Amino acid sequence: MGCSQSKTKAISNNVMELELGAKSTQSLASPNQQSDRIVEDCIAIWLLKDSTNDIELKKSKLRHVISTVKIFTDHEACITYIMNIRIERIFLVISTTETFLESIQNLPQIEKFYILNSSTRELIESTDIIATSNMFYDIDCLCQQLEMDVEMCRLDHLVLTASVSISEDDSTSADMKRQKASFLYAQLMREILYRLKFENNAKNEFINFCRLSYANDNEQLRIIDDFEKNYRPQNALWWLTRQSFVWRILQRTQRAFEIDTTYKLGFIIKHAHTQLNVLQESNPLVPESLSIVYRGKTMINDKFNSLVKNNCGGLLSFGSLFIAHIDKEMSINFLRRRLTTYHRTIGIIFEIHIDGKVYSRRSPFAAIDKVHVDEQIEKNGILFSLNTLFRIDFVEKFSEESRNTIWTVKLSLVDDDDQQLLNHVAFLRTGEIHLNPLSYIGKLYMDMGEYTYAQQFFIGMLKDASVRSQPRRLVRVHCGLGANYMITGDYIKALEQYEQALDVSLSHLPPMHIDLASIYEAIGQCYFHRSNYIKAVENYEKAAHIIEFNGQTNNEQFTNDLQTRINSINKLLNEK
Repeated sequence: MGCSQSKTKAISNNVMELELGAKSTQSLASPNQQSDRIVEDCIAIWLLKDSTNDIELKKSKLRHVISTVKIFTDHEACITYIMNIRIERIFLVISTTETFLESIQNLPQIEKFYILNSSTRELIESTDIIATSNMFYDIDCLCQQLEMDVEMCRLDHLVLTASVSISEDDSTSADMKRQKASFLYAQLMREILYRLKFENNAKNEFINFCRLSYANDNEQLRIIDDFEKNYRPQNALWWLTRQSFVWRILQRTQRAFEIDTTYKLGFIIKHAHTQLNVLQESNPLVPESLSIVYRGKTMINDKFNSLVKNNCGGLLSFGSLFIAHIDKEMSINFLRRRLTTYHRTIGIIFEIHIDGKVYSRRSPFAAIDKVHVDEQIEKNGILFSLNTLFRIDFVEKFSEESRNTIWTVKLSLVDDDDQQLLNHVAFLRTGEIHLNPLSYIGKLYMDMGEYTYAQQFFIGMLKDASVRSQPRRLVRVHCGLGANYMITGDYIKALEQYEQALDVSLSHLPPMHIDLASIYEAIGQCYFHRSNYIKAVENYEKAAHIIEFNGQTNNEQFTNDLQTRINSINKLLNEK
């Protein structure tokens, strides 16, 4: 992904070029062919009764609003596609309500329905499932409404992660552990991006990627051309806050776990971070009028409770650059508009208190008028950097209107030396993580329950020459992939990975090295799950013998667990 191998050991060029969950852009045969990879949060799906002569014209109008447009004429194929969507928000266009709509109307992937039908009778006779405001006679009117809805959706989809304090042996719920892993993942990605050095061709690599991704979107292609000609490090913030392809891709990467795309954006993120620090240092005192700013967001109740309400006093991180405004009413109106349509969510007004004495080079901020100096936009706000950290000071109910509830959440900025923050991220700043951040990212994927991403990630690392040339790194990757296969129940593949880890380890370690104990134990587990109890005992005993040989008294619990398993299996074998 353009990282100089000669300048940093942390991330190699080939590894960071991994294409997680999608085709590699390098595998596409023609430079004019569009990548089938989705790079934005929003997609439009149009279910037609049959293809029409003017379909391409209408499709191009939809693409003017949403770059990715999928058209189906088969109901089942459409439903299957929708069911497989995990990240994107779907704007669904149909011609009738009929049974198809009833079967999918409550799917969380679907942001909004629209009926596009020139038949007035059918529209009048439509059921109550769709409000009349979602019915359209022509594509132009639909696109006008779609543009407003998409903008609202994108503004509302800030990724939030929150700190939780749980010990490694805690029996806390899986949701809490996923929450902790998500928070650490966000902070680790920030640490990696801000420490990397980028090659001179990073901009060209990003432009080529974007041209493939937007090959059928003429408007964005024109903006990409403009970016190629006029982008400079000192205007990075302007590009990242303009709602075009750069901003859209960044928004998605924060929830899609696609490291290669994040890295392609990395040079812009780094430039923006530098620019924000310069602005912050040149204007150290925040005007009194901007000491409190507001940002609205909707969330489902359960997520609000776990991330915010039950985490008072904890840390909250916003996953992307975002703007908070001085006008509280702007946030309230935004929430009312969203809640009118999405009754299953609650509204949150984040009331952000800015103390001019709190300083963070990792989370710089600046007044938005310093970024958009000559443009006629609403500038009474603050631009916050990627993964800015806040403390949740209090949470209280703001209002209840009809079926809708709005909460106020007071946040305060956290500086780099905050002890609570250091307690959470100290491990991320150790030499071990600095030298091997990718292996730890794979573990975080697993902790988040993202086993498919973890598998793709580890497999990609195994293809990297710099990993294969370093035995210790290679062993960690084999063991990581083996652990992932174990969790997903593929014990044959898990055994293959652990045996490869053992072979690599024995190529550079003595046969009784303490590092081999955990590998033998994992191999024993694989055999146990495959009901090969003799082999399981054999490997458990090897692990126990290595621990005893090395006099590892601090591994007493591990040794006891091994002996318990050995005794249980021997008893089982004797009973046969």
